[in-house]
Amino acid sequence: MIVLIQRKDNLMIEFITVSTLERSIKSIYIIVIILLIRRKLNINSTNKANKILWSILFIYLIFPYSILIEIENQSEYIVLQIISEFILVIQEYIRLFTKQFGQVLSAVNRLIVSILFLTYIITQIINRNKAMKTSILIENNERINKCVSLFRFKRKIKILVNDKIKVPVTYGVIRPKIILQSHILYDDELLKHVLIHELVHIQKFDIIFSHIKNLITCAYWYNLFIILASKYIEDDIEILCDKLVVQQIGDSVITRKNYCLSMLNFMNRKEKINGVILKLHPAKERIIIIKKRKKTFFGICVFVLAALVSLTSFVDVKSIEKEKIVSSEPSSVVEIIDDNRVKEITDFEYNECKKMKLGNINFNELKSANIDNRITLKGLRHKSYKFNMSSCTEANHDGFIVKMSNMYSKSGLNYAIIIKENGNTIYNASFAKATILTVKAHHNSRYEVIISNQSTNSLTYRIKINSYIR
Repeated sequence: MIVLIQRKDNLMIEFITVSTLERSIKSIYIIVIILLIRRKLNINSTNKANKILWSILFIYLIFPYSILIEIENQSEYIVLQIISEFILVIQEYIRLFTKQFGQVLSAVNRLIVSILFLTYIITQIINRNKAMKTSILIENNERINKCVSLFRFKRKIKILVNDKIKVPVTYGVIRPKIILQSHILYDDELLKHVLIHELVHIQKFDIIFSHIKNLITCAYWYNLFIILASKYIEDDIEILCDKLVVQQIGDSVITRKNYCLSMLNFMNRKEKINGVILKLHPAKERIIIIKKRKKTFFGICVFVLAALVSLTSFVDVKSIEKEKIVSSEPSSVVEIIDDNRVKEITDFEYNECKKMKLGNINFNELKSANIDNRITLKGLRHKSYKFNMSSCTEANHDGFIVKMSNMYSKSGLNYAIIIKENGNTIYNASFAKATILTVKAHHNSRYEVIISNQSTNSLTYRIKINSYIR
């Protein structure tokens, strides 16, 4: 019993690994899209454009859910067919790769991810404790209190000083702590900009966003694109914070200039603390964006388009060819295209056929019919069963039986049975009751039985398909 449970767990782990790997590969196109347009969005779009796009990526990587869209009769539209076939080919290659590589990865992935998670957490705790032990709390500073009062925090914010760190940093979510260098206190303008920057991080809970980013990077350690994206995500968080700081102090040419000058004071300072902290770490890109920042209609349109394209990652496309069946009034009137091939029989006759040993049909086509199952069809839907008579269990079985039973629909039964031989319709009938049909068949022919619900209400039924001796 223990062995069986262990085997089941291993299969589950392998399935999760393969599914995660497939999602990891599909996420690459989202990352590429964002990296191509992020600079444009930072300058000309809404403030939170990049953060929203990165959030879409996070959601896609964390939650294993997709929306299935069925495209009916795509062959009627050439462009749609080309796009759909291209997508299906790509998906098939991805599945083949993930199935092969995922089996190998699953053996070590759980161990590696566990080690990375544990290392990340321990490292952040050590860095935080080390920074806090060597920091001195600042109390009753009028300039600091003035900056904090600009925000309506219910959380208590503590400001500390520590010259052992290279740049201002922020720790914590519930009880945030901002650590500054002592030289910042001697410059009122610099102190104002640095404090507001860190306070904006606290206000927007950017520390949580940073945690999620780092943990996702650990979980997808084998994906170089996600590792690369991690760096740009951090930069975009800082850029967004810069924009909000400028808005807070009053957006003008002068305030932008003064804020850029404050950032330049840190340009040559390197920070060595990473992880759960958020810091004022300037770069040339951030200064350029602050100077050139101007929201445009085109930039907004680019963001909306990128968001819509990114959301397509949550969609799985399935192509189906829906049968075009001409509905009719429910009756027992039967349209037999090939005479004497199909016959409706009674329950007594069916029981007599059973005495001749009914055989199970092996379904060789892509769609496999369950020869004894209870089905529910939604309104105006159909279900197809395809099989090859050469696969019958008995060589002398040269026909098959379709038995409909246990049928129910709120508005009364209204369904059709269509039978095709090698793609050609040999039988088309509408019924308002359960029925049993026998079909004369050929061993070298392919057959398709279609059950079509011609009512707008759901149809529940049980279907049996068996070969028999005529």
